[in-house]
Amino acid sequence: MSAAVLLDRLDKVRARGPGQWSACCPAHDDKGPSLSVKETADGRVLLHCFAGCEVDEVTAAVGLDLADLFPPRETSGAPLQRRHLLPAGQALELIHDEGQLIAVAGVNIAHKVTLTDADLDRVLQAAGRISALLDGVRL
Repeated sequence: MSAAVLLDRLDKVRARGPGQWSACCPAHDDKGPSLSVKETADGRVLLHCFAGCEVDEVTAAVGLDLADLFPPRETSGAPLQRRHLLPAGQALELIHDEGQLIAVAGVNIAHKVTLTDADLDRVLQAAGRISALLDGVRL
């Protein structure tokens, strides 16, 4: 299932960056968006309700199962393709650059400088890029 199937069943959906959205949680009486939705590069859909609802409560509230949050398994017998991983130095450089952008935005906010919608979108994009890079790290 793609995130689009879930997003179509949610209210007050707003894009927060590449593959990231916020919406009202269907598992509780939500007045403002408290549900975070992220679609990973490998097709998984990740959910987090900041009010504390469990993922299975959220999926049940929109008529889905937990299994619907994961891509179908390959059954062709073909070997799974490996994700393209960046060399560590390049990944660290990208994390540094995106972190600097987030830090500048934080300083602006601390000094009561209002971020434009474009600035906020870029900060969210930076956070998404850092998350995507971390998805490729094996510990």
